[in-house]
Amino acid sequence: MIHSRALTVVGVPAALAANYWVLETVLAERADPAGSWISDLGARTESTGLLFDLLEVASGMLVVAFAALLVPALGRRSRVLCWGVVALAAVGACTVIDGAFPLSCAETLAEPCELRYDAVDLVHGGETFLSIAITIAMFALLVAGLRAEPDRELSRFGAWTGAAGVAWIACNALMGAQYLVADLAGSKGALQRAAQVVFGLWLLGLARAGAHARAPWSAD
Repeated sequence: MIHSRALTVVGVPAALAANYWVLETVLAERADPAGSWISDLGARTESTGLLFDLLEVASGMLVVAFAALLVPALGRRSRVLCWGVVALAAVGACTVIDGAFPLSCAETLAEPCELRYDAVDLVHGGETFLSIAITIAMFALLVAGLRAEPDRELSRFGAWTGAAGVAWIACNALMGAQYLVADLAGSKGALQRAAQVVFGLWLLGLARAGAHARAPWSAD
């Protein structure tokens, strides 16, 4: 029961911290939730950039800690679930890197400005693509592992994980489409933030599923 409580204690803050961007209208120097990237909040040109970078790093560390707690709850139930939990930890690590290597310029907040494409920008950009790929793999692994579980509640959460994954991927696909369809450019920020809301809500459900898996009445 102590471990189940720990999943909630860490999982809930991880879910909330994943949406640290909600503070932008209160704390940020400039804000455009509909049309700007979340990463622009932490750009090196922003006076409040360091604050948002620290918030992002903290959110990533919470996800890594949450994944570590999920190892005995879910990761030991099957090899597929184990790799899914490892992928979740990798997503958290990517978030830490994203915050530790901020963009040189808040392109969508402080126009006109152009990225320097220095080493820090290149790490940030490479991490972004890697994080998307890992998150897609994470959803796929956890859906496969959870749906195969004999425990009915875990299997049901596997279906919800699939729905969350589809929603998250759809938001990211539409964000990518803005490079081809100019009309979508003004909504890329809203789409990115919607994807984070989906991820945060899913983390809350995962905390509950992990706690259920550790409950005395659940199968080991």
